[in-house]
Amino acid sequence: HELFIMKNSSVETRFLKERYASARNRYKPRDIRILLLAEGPPDRLDRHFYFEDVKRQDSLFLEIMGILYPEQKKKYLASGRETELKQELLAMFREDGYFLLDLSELPCSLLEGTLEDEVEGLPDRLARLINKETPIILIKANVYDLCYETLLANGYRVHPERMPFPGSGQQKVFREKFSKAISLY
Repeated sequence: HELFIMKNSSVETRFLKERYASARNRYKPRDIRILLLAEGPPDRLDRHFYFEDVKRQDSLFLEIMGILYPEQKKKYLASGRETELKQELLAMFREDGYFLLDLSELPCSLLEGTLEDEVEGLPDRLARLINKETPIILIKANVYDLCYETLLANGYRVHPERMPFPGSGQQKVFREKFSKAISLY
């Protein structure tokens, strides 16, 4: 079944932020080796990169895992997306030092302001997670456009290439650019 939430409810907003943070922090590496920065959680509240039981429309997760762990991804898909196998993939992702963070802590449709407003607090959020030498790969063209200059100006090591989100026919381009980026670090 589908989960939806009403905009502007502070209780629901806090609950959502905590739900996403809890799922994300479960797979936070002790030392983040490479940070991936995406736009925000999907509008569908039953889907998220770090949610362990997502049976469809999990393109960002699937494309990243297909580059990093191709055999395990095949096994996961062949199993019908068993929750335990997604947990294993996320654990490997964590153990290898990868961490995915979203610019927006909420789905963009639920933001009070704009996605651009979220950029202001980003350097402080990152300072609590990584050092300035940790490579950051920006995922989605608008995330790159909004964050690249700000992160560089704050001394962060940002991958210098725009990368599309792996959806709407951009999967091949994403695979090529993400593979190249990962190989550099």
